[in-house]
Amino acid sequence: MKENLLKGLKWFYQSFIWLAVLLLAIDIITKQIILHSGLQPNVNDYFDWGFVRINYVLNPNAAFGFGASDPNVSRTIYLIVASIISAALIFYLIWKRKETKLIVRAALIMVVTGAVGNMIDRIFYGPLQGKNGLFSGMVVDWIDFWWVWHYIFNIADSCIVVAAFMLVIYVIISEVKDYQERNKTKVKQVGAPKKVLSKSEQEKLEMEKKQDEESK
Repeated sequence: MKENLLKGLKWFYQSFIWLAVLLLAIDIITKQIILHSGLQPNVNDYFDWGFVRINYVLNPNAAFGFGASDPNVSRTIYLIVASIISAALIFYLIWKRKETKLIVRAALIMVVTGAVGNMIDRIFYGPLQGKNGLFSGMVVDWIDFWWVWHYIFNIADSCIVVAAFMLVIYVIISEVKDYQERNKTKVKQVGAPKKVLSKSEQEKLEMEKKQDEESK
């Protein structure tokens, strides 16, 4: 019983489901706080904390403002693309669970969490934003590092960006390790002593070489 419990806890930890639940909960809670903070959206009404501003913005587009000029088109495209990517990543994680490195698994889980977090805004937050019905909402952005760039983002966006950095770093480290291993192999091959053939082995080698020449 205890052994099965430990195996279950190990699987739960390595699956990073707990990370997805934690990050998604933080994303939803912080957005709800912003929605009920009294700040007015898209009018540069913010709380200034010095190095960061809490600036309430409703974003109809994707991260960093990417999207179509029509908010409805942007919302539809995002929902379709995010759903496809999330489903593909979840399928990959289930199919390749044992072969996937922990850092890659964590990064992919964070990408899915970010996509789902912003998808929830677009599906359910319409009435909270003064709109009618489901699928009418826009993404709630609120983290404003005004002294670095003009983009305003949220926890879900942060998950995707951090995951991308994690994957890039993992790929770079993997490539460096592979390069070092290839160099070690080459050095061993160059430094390896040449095998001295016996007289019978030499005669056999010459015979095979002669047969090859005759066949040509």
